[in-house]
Amino acid sequence: MTKRYYISRRIGEGTRESPYTSELRNYIYANWPDEPHFIKQVIAHVIPWCVHKYDLSQEAHDDVMASLTGIFAFPSGALSKTMAEIPAARREAIRNKLESIGFDFSWATASTTVREILEYLFQSIQLAEWADVQITSQNFDLTKGVRDVPSAKRTLISQHLQDLGVSTDGITLDTTLSEVVRRVQTTDGVNPRLFGKLKRKRYLYHDEDTE
Repeated sequence: MTKRYYISRRIGEGTRESPYTSELRNYIYANWPDEPHFIKQVIAHVIPWCVHKYDLSQEAHDDVMASLTGIFAFPSGALSKTMAEIPAARREAIRNKLESIGFDFSWATASTTVREILEYLFQSIQLAEWADVQITSQNFDLTKGVRDVPSAKRTLISQHLQDLGVSTDGITLDTTLSEVVRRVQTTDGVNPRLFGKLKRKRYLYHDEDTE
């Protein structure tokens, strides 16, 4: 069995009759019913993509990649690898995929690890869901400013940041949401699991993940 992180299209309408799920999850349950299923997942209403971590046989992983259009898999067993250690074509694939679904990737350097990229991805989704940041294309836009977040949600986010021990000094209405996420990511002592628990949501990324 091999553990792997995937980005998959979100499907469903978010109703009782048609709950949000993912194309990947449905495919695995339909075609590989005897395989272990998702270990962790994150599905948000603000973006039509979701992220899963699955532990599957290599045959199942290969079938998923061959059968589903738009599925993206992060390198297996590579959380501690830096971007410099990943083949150039794979680095570009990661960059292109994340930028295509609304993420800023300009901050990543040759020394950035896959773990840090995943952490940024999941923290961004959590913050965007709090802020309910949505644009016409259904991607969320982390270049939007704090002023674009409704006042009540700004207050809620501010309290969450303080609970995490993240300073809100210097955050103004012109601060971008991307800058807020980066502040969370670079604050010493912030536990990614706590970041999710504040909203009583299952948080995908865990420090102890090693592959």
